[in-house]
Amino acid sequence: MVLNKVFDNVLDIPGVDGVCLFGLNGQVFVNRMPAFLSPEVFADALRRITALYETMDENFLPCDDYLLKFAEKWLFFRRTDQAVLLVLAAETANFASTRMVTNMALKHLTPAALAEFTPESAAAAPAAPAARVPTGSTATPFSTAPFPQTAPAPVPEPAAVAPAVAAPEPHKTVRMFRGRAY
Repeated sequence: MVLNKVFDNVLDIPGVDGVCLFGLNGQVFVNRMPAFLSPEVFADALRRITALYETMDENFLPCDDYLLKFAEKWLFFRRTDQAVLLVLAAETANFASTRMVTNMALKHLTPAALAEFTPESAAAAPAAPAARVPTGSTATPFSTAPFPQTAPAPVPEPAAVAPAVAAPEPHKTVRMFRGRAY
């Protein structure tokens, strides 16, 4: 299968630890993430990723690629009309190479290619050694809709607080640039 080779190319980049492909209906097409990520992470991942995209689209200029940097790792999200590609890499990984290889991967993600990925073929896809999460829990569609409709929790009423008498502070001018004082 051509897509397996494409995802092998993503994993061949030095510093890239894992790659995962989510369908928009909740299924995990490809899961080649490290073993330290438990299956419970993927049970709620699509909902959280979709919430990230919705929040960013509503509050900022919409875009399909996001890079989340953490202390030792970074997550790279790429969205298409059919799926979301997630790449986990160490901070030393070459981002330009990762972007180039994921561009090639996204070009191969057609509806016909995604139709080849059934839960059985996703479970049978070769994975990198020790990068496999047990099948059955991550290679199947979610048992419920990715966005369950729940009623919001009631908000408790705030307790009355006596106003404190504060000494007036002298006025000082604070300059702001992009929401930060300087």
